[in-house]
Amino acid sequence: MMNHALIEILADGLFHSGEDMGSSLGISRAAIWKQLQKLEAMNIPLHSVKGKGYRLPEAVELLKLDALQDHGFPSDKFATSNIELSLDSTNNRMMSVAETNISDRHIVLAEMQTAGRGRRGRQWLSPFARNLYFSVLWPFSQGIAAIQGLSLAVGLAIQRSLKEQGVPGVGLKWPNDILVNGGHADGAKLGGILIELTGDMSDACQVVIGVGLNLDIQPKDLAQIDQQAVGVKQLGGQLSRNAMAANIVSHLCEVLEQFSSEGFAPLQQEWNDNDAFRGKKVRLILPSSEIQGICAGVNEKGELQLQTDEGLKAFNAGEVSLRVVAEGEG
Repeated sequence: MMNHALIEILADGLFHSGEDMGSSLGISRAAIWKQLQKLEAMNIPLHSVKGKGYRLPEAVELLKLDALQDHGFPSDKFATSNIELSLDSTNNRMMSVAETNISDRHIVLAEMQTAGRGRRGRQWLSPFARNLYFSVLWPFSQGIAAIQGLSLAVGLAIQRSLKEQGVPGVGLKWPNDILVNGGHADGAKLGGILIELTGDMSDACQVVIGVGLNLDIQPKDLAQIDQQAVGVKQLGGQLSRNAMAANIVSHLCEVLEQFSSEGFAPLQQEWNDNDAFRGKKVRLILPSSEIQGICAGVNEKGELQLQTDEGLKAFNAGEVSLRVVAEGEG
């Protein structure tokens, strides 16, 4: 916990000397130096200037359980609710928890990820304390067949939350992206979802639901991302990270409880109403082929529907990619 206490001092983005930090925490300068080394080993960015001390590159709002609860975080829905300064991946942490978990729900949030993952093996950029990264471990008793459409339900929960909090123009992209139009054909990515499973695929299984949401995407971030991206701050939002996280997780729990008992069908129409690609000409890129058609929303199973020259076709999620056909293309 000493690492958290030290980061709380540094969260204002100002310089703090080792002597002052030691005095505040009741430990020696040598002990402070050791703790700072631990933070650097966790890849937390620290700036040091001789004669001034140490600071973070910018002031940050740290996630805190008491602050989350003040904003309505549903801690009663989880057996454990943890906040970590740095993880390789929140999904990896929950997959590890799943090894000894049968029926409990768990959540972990991280200030940063050193090896955050998106769908199809992509890296998920995860700078310290600027965005939201969390994973939920949620048990399902009926096996893999019961979770068809789950990523769509999760996306809808996030979209509901962002709309409630006044974030403008948020839409959904099949099967797992949160988008804002932003003038780009494929939209600018605001967030993404990564679903992973473990356990008995035909009976009781554990599902890990990873969520990454961009709150503040800076120009230096865009240079490292191979697609258009945007943050809530760039859309004009100035919301608290703790408030946003609490609201999103509340909506997520509500949707997951409904989905667990009723499946995706009751959510189909609302998802289609928020489909960013509905009615657009799109390309569905499969592992060994490509199909073009007009996006016709999803069916009650959560399958993508395309109106093609051969009629209406439905597709499952998997190793596929969906793109808008640019004007004059194809």
